[in-house]
Amino acid sequence: MENHACPLCFAKVPRTLILTKTLEVDCPACHAALEVSRSSRLLASFVGILAAFVAVHLGGQVSGTAGWTLPIVAAVMVYGICAALVLFVFSELAVRPKISPTAFPHIHA
Repeated sequence: MENHACPLCFAKVPRTLILTKTLEVDCPACHAALEVSRSSRLLASFVGILAAFVAVHLGGQVSGTAGWTLPIVAAVMVYGICAALVLFVFSELAVRPKISPTAFPHIHA
């Protein structure tokens, strides 16, 4: 984890580029087609879901009108922030697989 370099030419890839184009990163040096690895995306999702779960339980102690809306809004906000932070710190790049033009275009091809 935490490898922000192209796996082919070892050039550093900016973290902002990794966050904005997770599945379609192009290496700035060799222009290879890259993506954030599946393990990095799973880790970011898992940490985001755990943080959202904690936010719901902390927001569940609020009573009144905001008693049911605050936990939902907090969970969505915390999930997005925590998942992005984990990708920002622990993202690893991998070469994007080439999809055959004869195969049906879905991610599990």
